[in-house]
Amino acid sequence: MKAGEKSCRVLALVTCDAYPDLYEDDLLLVDALEQLGIESIPAIWSDAAVDWTIFDALVIRTTWDYFERAEEFRAWLEARIAAGALLCNAGDILRWNFDKRYLQDLEAAGVPLVPTICIARGERADVAELARARGWEEIVVKPTISGGAYRTYRFLVKNAADHAQEIDETLADCGVLVQPFLPEIFNGELSLLFFDGVFSHAVRKRPAPGEYRVQFTFGGTNEVAEVSPELVAQARACVLAAPSLPVYARVDGVIKDGQFLLMELEVFEPLLFLAAHPEAPERFARAVRGRLGGKDE
Repeated sequence: MKAGEKSCRVLALVTCDAYPDLYEDDLLLVDALEQLGIESIPAIWSDAAVDWTIFDALVIRTTWDYFERAEEFRAWLEARIAAGALLCNAGDILRWNFDKRYLQDLEAAGVPLVPTICIARGERADVAELARARGWEEIVVKPTISGGAYRTYRFLVKNAADHAQEIDETLADCGVLVQPFLPEIFNGELSLLFFDGVFSHAVRKRPAPGEYRVQFTFGGTNEVAEVSPELVAQARACVLAAPSLPVYARVDGVIKDGQFLLMELEVFEPLLFLAAHPEAPERFARAVRGRLGGKDE
């Protein structure tokens, strides 16, 4: 296909080498876009042969290796922004969400979140001392640039010395987040999905027995969740605190002492659990079409 030969608008659904044909959940988006007269094509972000200028927009989907190739991906993203590509989500959102230090911005905006210490890249810090000062006995340490529980460690503070080398190696590449381990995660992590700031559906992600990580790569499962209007409002406030309104957003958190605590605002490349609600693929597709300038019938 060459520029000027399109009979309809064409999108790139940006993916990675591991998912050249997209992750199965996103195939529902392909069908929904087609119903709106929009063609979508999987495109691997690191494939030098891709001509990104032929697409009307780039929708970031399963770029799930970006944190292992952070500098390379950042350069790719900046090149697309500089070229004026229409990105979903927008470039300002992607830049902001690339590094989990964005949590500091959300905390400053009044969003209740899991207590978090941010340690900058290259900084030397006594993780155990920082945790003890806050009364934490068990903690989770993760990189500020990561996904899928990459380089994530859970341990008792008294055993922090056993993980010093791993933490130092992470700090050589990027920053580190330190958070208290919340046993509420065993009851499941809630994910609330929004398209153009409008609530769509929610799922509860549960860890496998003996695990705390909820990702499917660690045996995690998910189920449709019913959430209260109050919880939806709290989650939407997180979405609205982003630099601009996201086309798609996933708000992850846990309930502790009756309050929703944000763990992450996923507006980069989240799994959106489109199969969890029959209208979700169409909602996503219409949100994308809205950024293209299409009118909703």
